[in-house]
Amino acid sequence: MNLGPDDLVLSSGSLDNPPVEVLIEAAVAGGFAGLTLWPAVYPPDPAIGERIRDAGLAVVDMDAAIVWVGPDDPGGPYYEEAPRGTVFEAAAALGATGVNTLLVCPGPTSREQVVAAMADLADQGASVGVDVYMEFSRNRPVPDPLAAAEVVAATGRPNCGLTVDFWHVHHGPGDFSDFAAVPGHLIGAIQLNDAPAEPPSDLAWATRHCRGVPGEGAIDLLGALRTMREAGCAAPITLEVFDGERLASLGPVGFARLLGDATRRVLAGTG
Repeated sequence: MNLGPDDLVLSSGSLDNPPVEVLIEAAVAGGFAGLTLWPAVYPPDPAIGERIRDAGLAVVDMDAAIVWVGPDDPGGPYYEEAPRGTVFEAAAALGATGVNTLLVCPGPTSREQVVAAMADLADQGASVGVDVYMEFSRNRPVPDPLAAAEVVAATGRPNCGLTVDFWHVHHGPGDFSDFAAVPGHLIGAIQLNDAPAEPPSDLAWATRHCRGVPGEGAIDLLGALRTMREAGCAAPITLEVFDGERLASLGPVGFARLLGDATRRVLAGTG
């Protein structure tokens, strides 16, 4: 089941990766059409994909394959991710359509190295029939929308695209207006959230624990989405909102309902 621009997707990370039965209940209650799963938590078990599809939901992306770029690779895990091979195995077993990717490079790297890394990931994705999307941010080898679009285009792989995480774009470099110059077909995944006008004092902590519910922050969400849609982007909208306090207060089902309702208000121009 391929989803389109009118569909909402729930990232399992938004609910702190609960048991799959809780995740399904919350996604259905919130009016979501699909799920993005963290493969470090949800293993490559076809039965999980079947349970999700039986509930009328699609498995959209696995998040994420994390790859070192450049010399002196210490070997993974680099964060708390599943091994790269497991990520693609899970995508195939669960019936996902895409794999989000993060490039790790603590030192200088070249554009050629980044392009080669993404081309290799895209080829691995093609071997199991999935697309591969590069998530960019200020702390990664490719920090902004225009440079990221150039990299994925330079791979020459039709299954290679971008993940646009609103939190990372808001905190720059680059701007949402840059997407007017990015061919929309290159944007394969959208991760929606909101953010305050000024960067938090501890941006790294806030990135993992304090992202905003759509419509509760300073980002012009509807304007940014309109820019991407006018450029030809047809990706569904994944809610990736890390807010531990709100999740604890409302529970997984209540928080999923809040995310779905808030996003629909934004899309309707009333939020």
